Amino acid sequence: MIYFKKNEDTIEKYQVTFSPKELENLKEEIIENCSLIEHKEYKSDYAPRFTNEIIKNFKSTPLGETKEYFEETRDVYQYTYDEYIPPYLVELINKLLNGNAKALEEILTFNPYSNLAIDEEIKVVSAELNTCEDISEKLIKLRELENLLESKKEGEDLEVYYKKLLKLIKFTLIDTLSLTELKRIEDFLAIKLSLDKPFVKALKK
Repeated sequence: MIYFKKNEDTIEKYQVTFSPKELENLKEEIIENCSLIEHKEYKSDYAPRFTNEIIKNFKSTPLGETKEYFEETRDVYQYTYDEYIPPYLVELINKLLNGNAKALEEILTFNPYSNLAIDEEIKVVSAELNTCEDISEKLIKLRELENLLESKKEGEDLEVYYKKLLKLIKFTLIDTLSLTELKRIEDFLAIKLSLDKPFVKALKK
């Protein structure tokens, strides 16, 4: 990939490289340590069907029960498994591995805290909790505060892996063009290049 960065007086051109194996390993770490995990447990005569879900600890246990249908009799099983719901950063890594140049822009501007001013929210909810007199309202605010603290913890964990990801993406400066020269090229060709933000293009194979 080629990455163009606009500075005050110049445009810098970088070649972007990374090790797919290292990114895959980091992605698995993020899935394992930063995913929301939903435990599923139910009994049915039909096995669950999964598409793109990340499923772990899957177990099917026969219960010795059957369910009668007009055309057949089916055995009933107890199904248990954990569904991992990874953070959006995992999707961005997948896109980058698949050669999606736009994913690099999102990665460079990614916020592990999901753009939430979570510390301010914690302060507000804490203040509301201290002023609540009704027990039921206190319990609601307490659960809200616990959820915010858990979200903050998840953001802190994800930030560690996000910094690791940035270190795995290498930027090699290959050329620099002054904005004055760029303006001359635009005037000469009668075109206007949109360079308000960094942009990326995929290399042709």
